[in-house]
Amino acid sequence: MNLHASLSVDAQHDKVLVTVRFENRGERRVWLPRAVAADERLTGRLFDLRGPDGGEVAYQGPMVKRLPFTAADYVELAPHSAHAHTIDITRYYAFAPGQHQYRISWWGLVLADVKQLEAYTEASTEPVTFTHTAP
Repeated sequence: MNLHASLSVDAQHDKVLVTVRFENRGERRVWLPRAVAADERLTGRLFDLRGPDGGEVAYQGPMVKRLPFTAADYVELAPHSAHAHTIDITRYYAFAPGQHQYRISWWGLVLADVKQLEAYTEASTEPVTFTHTAP
């Protein structure tokens, strides 16, 4: 599997918009977790968000108890293609009032074959630093 994942953050206008980009540089299909590749709302702590002191920023969104993953929990990415998805994380994490610098990254599981859910591969992004001003 030749998959590259990256993050970018737009923290303007009182929002924190995180774009996750996946590039399938290989010859075979790859399946991405729907939660980060297509869902509009977070239902769990998908991102590792760190505050100015390096401490974890608390996730304050819903925590949905899930059944085991099925094929429907993944999105297909064709060979030699890219997919980007943006999620507004502003209300899901406890951003401190005022202007602060944060660091965010993502780690998750991707599949080479959606029919073999137990045969996953770990994927992650490099951390990205951004500044956000919360009310």
